[in-house]
Amino acid sequence: MIKTIFENIISDVVLKVVVAIFLIIAIFKPINFKDIDLDTIVILFNLMLIISLVKRAKILAYISNSIINHVKTTRQITAYITITSFILSMFVTNDVAIITLVPLYILIAQRLKLSIVYQTVLITIAANLGSAFTPIGNPQNVFLVEFYHISIMSFFSQSLILLLMGIASLIILILFSENKPIHDTSTELISINKIHLLMIGGLFILVLLSQFSILSIWIDTIITLLVVEGFFPRSISDVDYSLLLSFVFFFLIVGMLSRIDMVVSLIHQFTQDGIHTYITSVITSQFISNVPASVLLSKFSADFTSIYYGVSIGGLGTLVASLANLLAYKQILLNVPQASGKFLKKFTFINIILLLALSLLKIILI
Repeated sequence: MIKTIFENIISDVVLKVVVAIFLIIAIFKPINFKDIDLDTIVILFNLMLIISLVKRAKILAYISNSIINHVKTTRQITAYITITSFILSMFVTNDVAIITLVPLYILIAQRLKLSIVYQTVLITIAANLGSAFTPIGNPQNVFLVEFYHISIMSFFSQSLILLLMGIASLIILILFSENKPIHDTSTELISINKIHLLMIGGLFILVLLSQFSILSIWIDTIITLLVVEGFFPRSISDVDYSLLLSFVFFFLIVGMLSRIDMVVSLIHQFTQDGIHTYITSVITSQFISNVPASVLLSKFSADFTSIYYGVSIGGLGTLVASLANLLAYKQILLNVPQASGKFLKKFTFINIILLLALSLLKIILI
């Protein structure tokens, strides 16, 4: 198990890039380990363990197959798989929703001779938009809620608008999909253990309580570890330790950058009010991804709302705007490499249009 974890860590491309950037910046500025937000790292670790339980208990596969078994047209299957991605990402993160649903849809599409590219683009967009609604839907939400100490009511009062914008966007995109009759959509029969379902639901509640400081993070960690060890001990090896380490280096990099006078002066110029902070969050996400963008900008602005909206909508756009986008592209390369070029073109085209439309709408509403 340790060997597997180590191999996954050293083979992770994102982590290698982050470490390289860290080493370069460390030449010019001293490292301060106090920059690491340990609470965020621990919450992410607990969440990853729970997500592993969800996968090993076959809950995602059960939900997906149950939906797919009831479709009769290509538009219905597009709608169901997109909605599934949208809803699941709220609870199991956008990354897990994509890793689960993209390969599943590709297998079904190949068997039924359905189009692949447009639907996988929609799955990715739905995961990014849906994950923005909950505090555990993606890593940047976990960090921002923890960093700014946002209450659960305050968070949902602000995320509601993103939920509505996401629903409206997906309805329009689904209506543009082809609508042809299909016949054989039967999938493998999967059953789930009700005890496992209740146990996982309880762990989700505990991690939410710990995120909003209602329960000690360490008590939540101990309970989660005990449950994992008792039911699915191999889930420990499923945790994405390379992502956790990437977060550690993100914090250290941002800490060093925040002590460089030129960087401080530049970012302060673009975070003086809500609109500028929002636009800066969107643009920064396009180049360095929305997770490090949220960590970086939080050092310079107390405006949670603008950064939250900026990095959430900023996950649309370029392929690097969100780690989830890269994961979707990776699934295409692994499963249907011949479609990778077409996917990249269609993904970029639809995402840029959606990014501009939602960004403009949000600016009008600010």
